[in-house]
Amino acid sequence: MSSPSPTYILTISVLFIVCLVTAVYASSLHNNNNNFAQQDFSAPEELNAHVPWPGSTWLRRMANDPANSFSFQGRTYHSAYEAVLNGDPGSNPVKNFNAFINSFVVPHNISILMVKIFGTFWGHHVISYIRNFVAGCIVYYGTGAVFHYHCYVHPRSKDIFKDRKMPSNEIILDQIKLAQASLFIYVLLPVISEYVIEEGYTKCYYTMEEIGGFLPYLVCTLVYFVLVEIGIYWMHRTLHTNKFLYKYIHMTHHKYSRPDTLTPWASIAFNPIDGMLQACPYVLCLPIVPCHYLTHTAMIFFTAIWATYIHDSMDWNIDPIMGSKYHTVHHTHYIYNYGQIFTFCDRIWGTLRVPVGKTGVLQGPNRVKLLPVEKGLFGNGRGKMNK
Repeated sequence: MSSPSPTYILTISVLFIVCLVTAVYASSLHNNNNNFAQQDFSAPEELNAHVPWPGSTWLRRMANDPANSFSFQGRTYHSAYEAVLNGDPGSNPVKNFNAFINSFVVPHNISILMVKIFGTFWGHHVISYIRNFVAGCIVYYGTGAVFHYHCYVHPRSKDIFKDRKMPSNEIILDQIKLAQASLFIYVLLPVISEYVIEEGYTKCYYTMEEIGGFLPYLVCTLVYFVLVEIGIYWMHRTLHTNKFLYKYIHMTHHKYSRPDTLTPWASIAFNPIDGMLQACPYVLCLPIVPCHYLTHTAMIFFTAIWATYIHDSMDWNIDPIMGSKYHTVHHTHYIYNYGQIFTFCDRIWGTLRVPVGKTGVLQGPNRVKLLPVEKGLFGNGRGKMNK
C-alpha cells in the first residue's frame, strides 16, 4: 500500500482537530459568563449577563459605533443584529452565534438592508444565506486549490501521472462552472438546518449542561454520526436505483465517469438538488438524536473537504475509510461504494467493491483490478445500473 499523501494526512488532521476543539469548547460553554455585559449598555434593552460564547460584548461593540444605528418600524436599533436578536442574545444562543459569525462575513450595511427588506426574522436567514454562500465559495476554491497543488503541481505529480492520463483544463473548468452554479442553491441546506435548530424543531443543543456532560456528548455524537452515514448511504443508493432520480438529478454528476475526468474540483459539480438530498441526513437526524450545534456544523464543514478528497482519483486510501480509491470505483462502475466516509454500510449491504492497484491506471501491469464483491450481512452486492 502506498503511503498516505500530505493532503490525506491534512484531511484526517482537520477532522481530528475540529472534533477535539468542538468537544473542548462545548465542555466549557456553561462556565463562560460575559462580564462585559454586566456593564451599562447603551442600547434600549440591557443584554443578558449570562450568555454562552460569543456572549453579548460583540453587540455592545457594535452599539458603540453610531454609524451602525438605523431605524426600522418606528424603533431605533444600534445594529442589524440587535434587531435580529431583539436585544436579547441569551434567549437563543444558536441564533446569537450565527448572528455573530454573520457580522464578520456580511458587510453591516448589507445586513441592515436585508432587515429593512425582509424584516428581522427572515432578514436574519437571508443574511445567513449570504454568509453560507461566501463561506461555500471559500471552502470550495480553498480546498480545491490545495488538493489541485498536491495532485497536479507538486513534484510528486510527475510520478503519479507517469502511467495515467491527467485531467484536461477543459474538464476542470467545466467542473468549476457547474459547482459554482450549484452553490447558489446548495447553500440553502445549512440555512434550512439553522432555521429548524433555532426554532426548536430538533434535539440540537448548545451547552454541555443541556446533554448532561462529556460522556453523553460522545455517545450521542457517535449515534448521530452512524445514523447520518446510514442515511447518506441509502440516499445515495436510491439516487442510483431510482430511474427518475438518476436521470434527472444524479446523472449530471456521473458524467465524470473515468479517472481522468475526476478531479478535486468535481466535489460539488452536481445538480444542487442532488447535493441537498445526499446531505439532508445531517438535518433529518437532528430531531431523532441530540447533537451539539457546533459538532453538527463542523461535520457539514468537514463533509465539504471530504468531498474534495474523494474526487481526486488518487490512490491514497486507508481502510475502513471510504477514500478516493473507493469513490473512483463508484464513478467508473456506478453500483458500488455508496458510502460517505466509512465502508461499513457497503460491507453490511453488500455493495463494497475493493480496488487493487492504481485506480487511475487502466492499462499495463499496474492497472486497477477489482476484487469480487463479498456478500454483505443484508445484501448480495448486486443492483441495477442506471446509466
